[in-house]
Amino acid sequence: MFFAAVVLFVASLPQDATVPSTGALQLRLDDALRTALENDLSLKIEDVAIDIAELEFRRGWGAFDPIARATAGYTNSERPNTQPFLPVSSIDSEVYSFGAGVNLPLLTGGSFDASVQQDTQTTNVSVFPTSVSDTLALSFNQPLLRGAWYEYKTSGLRESGKRYMAQIERAQQARQDLLKRVEDAYWDLVAAGEQLRVAEETLALGREQLEQNRRRLDAGVGTEVEVLQAETNVAQRIEQRLAREVSVRGAADRLKGLMYPGTDPAKWDLEITPVSSLPAVKPENIPNWGAALAIALTARPELKRQAFEIEAVEEQLVRATSDRRPTLDFSLSTSSSAVDGGEWDALRDAASWDFPTYQASLSFSSPTMNIAALAAERSARAAMRSARLVYDQIESQIVEEVRAAVRNTQYSIEAVRAANASTELARRQLAAEQARFREGLSTNFQVLEFQQQLAESLYSQTLARANLAKALTALEKAQGTLDVEPR
Repeated sequence: MFFAAVVLFVASLPQDATVPSTGALQLRLDDALRTALENDLSLKIEDVAIDIAELEFRRGWGAFDPIARATAGYTNSERPNTQPFLPVSSIDSEVYSFGAGVNLPLLTGGSFDASVQQDTQTTNVSVFPTSVSDTLALSFNQPLLRGAWYEYKTSGLRESGKRYMAQIERAQQARQDLLKRVEDAYWDLVAAGEQLRVAEETLALGREQLEQNRRRLDAGVGTEVEVLQAETNVAQRIEQRLAREVSVRGAADRLKGLMYPGTDPAKWDLEITPVSSLPAVKPENIPNWGAALAIALTARPELKRQAFEIEAVEEQLVRATSDRRPTLDFSLSTSSSAVDGGEWDALRDAASWDFPTYQASLSFSSPTMNIAALAAERSARAAMRSARLVYDQIESQIVEEVRAAVRNTQYSIEAVRAANASTELARRQLAAEQARFREGLSTNFQVLEFQQQLAESLYSQTLARANLAKALTALEKAQGTLDVEPR
């Protein structure tokens, strides 16, 4: 009675229930990967970060932009006359001033400057009531110690360039992480579908055995116990099939979560059918760990990113080292001035450089203790040591990951071979036992035992093949070569 109750309970379950959907999708692995790459929000964030880093790099070139300037001024003054020979009670004057210039920063850390200044003065006490004064000036300034020369002046630009390249590698790392998650989810869905087909196959075997037992009972050569055993077996197979259906739906949702982030019901209700097959065993394509490591050390994005971080910190050290030095600036300048009654006449006379002034100078200054610069340099050197230690740490982790990935792949290949052999033997054993049962040389219980062994072998075979597919993906990621390719 217990077996009959179990059969009736399981038979009442919705055996063929399906999730309502708005469409179906035949999905290849490379299509799943491309869709995830297009829609993933974390990758979009990384792309924005790349744009920001690129703009920061471009902004660094602004340090070499020429700077144009212009000034204008007006002065009106009135003061009492203290000169008795002047026939006025007060001295009045107006001055209109106009100036313009350009400063050109140089890659050496210095700068070149050119300027023109014109002052037009009107007074009530001069023989010439209006006079124009023009001054043209050229100057060159070059630091010789602190902040001097090309390496210092361009270090900030190079640092932002390294940060930009590091961000590109960071995005590439995020891309590969996403690809691995999508591939694992895809193979999990394929494996779940295979497991469902195994459940359906074993259910068909159970139903076939049940019908055979019923015919034997009707013919008077079987027993009711054998029929109940077969019915219980069928009920268990139905339960397993229902569990596999739920697994398929769960695996599909995990894959859809990676492909279609958001809350769109049309996407979540898609019935996904994977069409890419689990990979075949090709041991000759598996490199040894030394060869795989050589690839990884040149291709892993996190290692490249840390190398750029080291180079960026080196640029900080260049500036910190220079900032510890005293300031010693060399300057050269020349100017020419002229005064005339007309604006153009004064400008022409000044431009003729008939009465030039030349000047050369050195200026020196140094903090007495220089504590801030010394601390900044030590901090930069500590940051450099830290960045290099992180690089070594990443290298060590990569060695471990590569060895594990190669080892797991080799194990998965052997596991697939063993599972294939086990499944073939289980099929042959079941066929032989069914033949013996038909001849009355075996029992129903033994047949059901062999059916269970075949089911377990088929489940193990599917799981082993899915694990091999994920192990191959992990090996590609460990080498840093994982990308979208037709599968």
